[in-house]
Amino acid sequence: MKKKLIFCICILLSILMGFSALPFSAYTYECDVEVTSAAVMVANVETDTVVYEKNIDTAHFISYLSNLMTFIVAYNNTADINERITITKEMIDSIPNSDGTLDKYIDHTLTIKDLLYFIMMTNGNDACYVLADFVTDGKPEDFVELMNKKARDLGCTKTKFSSVAARNDTTQFSTCNDLYKIIKCALEIPVYKEIAGASSYMPEKYVNEKLTVTTNNSLLNKKSPYYFKHVKSGKYGADSTAKGNIVAVSKYSDVTYACIILGSELKSEHNAFTETKQLLTWSYTTLGNKKIISGDDVLSTVKTVSAWGESEIELTTGKDIICTVPANFDSSKIEFVYDNTKDIHLPVFMGQNMGTAKILYDGKFFDEIDLISSSSDGISMVSDIGSFLKSMYNETIMKPEINDNTILSNDGTADQALVNN
Repeated sequence: MKKKLIFCICILLSILMGFSALPFSAYTYECDVEVTSAAVMVANVETDTVVYEKNIDTAHFISYLSNLMTFIVAYNNTADINERITITKEMIDSIPNSDGTLDKYIDHTLTIKDLLYFIMMTNGNDACYVLADFVTDGKPEDFVELMNKKARDLGCTKTKFSSVAARNDTTQFSTCNDLYKIIKCALEIPVYKEIAGASSYMPEKYVNEKLTVTTNNSLLNKKSPYYFKHVKSGKYGADSTAKGNIVAVSKYSDVTYACIILGSELKSEHNAFTETKQLLTWSYTTLGNKKIISGDDVLSTVKTVSAWGESEIELTTGKDIICTVPANFDSSKIEFVYDNTKDIHLPVFMGQNMGTAKILYDGKFFDEIDLISSSSDGISMVSDIGSFLKSMYNETIMKPEINDNTILSNDGTADQALVNN
């Protein structure tokens, strides 16, 4: 039985002017972390809630974070990541600004999976070019187009790639908001967490400590003073143009956060690591996920008017709504604003979208949710009309024409026959 928890629905006069006219002020989380980086975003991955932001839609040069998209495109365009590629001297010599990480593998083979590790754990330029060459048969410009196309598909409106790997220039840029979309895409790749979360790695079929790769992301390195055990994956890079950039995904107590930092000062090369640790610590100690609406909670009702009278349809979310809230969250301060001024046309089907409602917390905009019909109305009318139309169809279309040359059988059906005069 549905719970009749009809919350305080604020049907204000200004609703008649539409939601855009409502003076909602966005809810903000109070953070005491001093942040000096140029752009920062911390978001709860489960609820897609931005809990801290600073210039998240401002484009910045991203340097080695461009390799995140190289990783995604290379993986998505490879049939088998265990396929082996022979590393040749000619291949390495053709790479602009080679980082030298593949020199020791010349005349040897590496799997595509090995190269994906190199991309995430080191600067990864050489691995990026080798994979781009493999995917596009030696046409890196085609690979760049695949990167930009993927960015567009993800809704990244302020992102541009000009190379398959990082460049210390101003031709590759993105925003915290766009990078969050890219990270969400990467997290859907089965091997991403394993690869992007490794602190060290020895390429397959090699047993040689000299060939072990170590991550340059100090948050993942247990020997580093900047190690943060709750960070599960990430990518770090820095150069004189982009400064310090990092993306980190952490998980603690079944809550996942993504922290993106761009343009961190290089006075201390670990400034990005310090601010990431501080912001994630603040997130876990002061915020949490809380179910504020159950899927069968009745949030409002709407009237439908028809020739046979009025009726009411109860509106629910159809699913539990989990929000990221402060530790001192007071559920009594929740209000819902639903625009029920629209005409409801029958029939209405169970589960039909009936519009959106805004959640207010302490008078400020907190979130927006979809409402659906918990029942159907007017279906019998449709059924009656359908039966009537079917009957008319049978009478006028399907019923055989009766004429002077038609003989009716005993059961009423018509037998066509030629009647002799």
